[in-house]
Amino acid sequence: MDLARRWHFNFSPATARAEMLVLDREGFLDQPHTSAGRVPTDKAWRFFLEEFGEEELNESERERVLAQMRRFHDDSMKEMAQFLADCSRGLGVSGIFGDLADWHGAGLKWLAEEPEFEDGDLKNMMKCFDSLEGDFNKFFGDIDEETEIFIGQENPIKYLRNYSLVITGFEDEGERGILGILGPKRMNYQKNKFVLEETRKKIKSKR
Repeated sequence: MDLARRWHFNFSPATARAEMLVLDREGFLDQPHTSAGRVPTDKAWRFFLEEFGEEELNESERERVLAQMRRFHDDSMKEMAQFLADCSRGLGVSGIFGDLADWHGAGLKWLAEEPEFEDGDLKNMMKCFDSLEGDFNKFFGDIDEETEIFIGQENPIKYLRNYSLVITGFEDEGERGILGILGPKRMNYQKNKFVLEETRKKIKSKR
């Protein structure tokens, strides 16, 4: 079995196959197409996050994010979305609710390069750009400064359920807003959570 050979596990390919069958039976693996291999399900990614998601980002990755942030001086919502997109290589979303409503999304090019991206996803991404304020206000209007992670079917926005969303809220001069990163389910959750939380700190320090 390629998995056992590639990673030099201390067990036989037969044992690996047996374990994979157990994972499949218990809902941790899925076969999206008849000719495709197995991929982790939403349940598997949630298990991974609960077991390892609280581990801190390693120092070198933290420094790379902070160095990129030091080169970022424009704190407009538009540039915030672009920064989140470029830093995560996903779709960056930023916006302010209320009278000062200002909503932006950026980074479609990053998602389009991912192997999970399909032709039908383009329509959903365009819909996301067109209805950012309405959908995010409806489903995340009361989000606080805790960072939340929605994996696949957990996302209340139905047309974005092929992906994962990491999102946090902030307050800016009395107005509430959100910062979010949308990307593949295999995204680097620790890094994207760190990116959002550091960006939120940057917004607060500017005010």
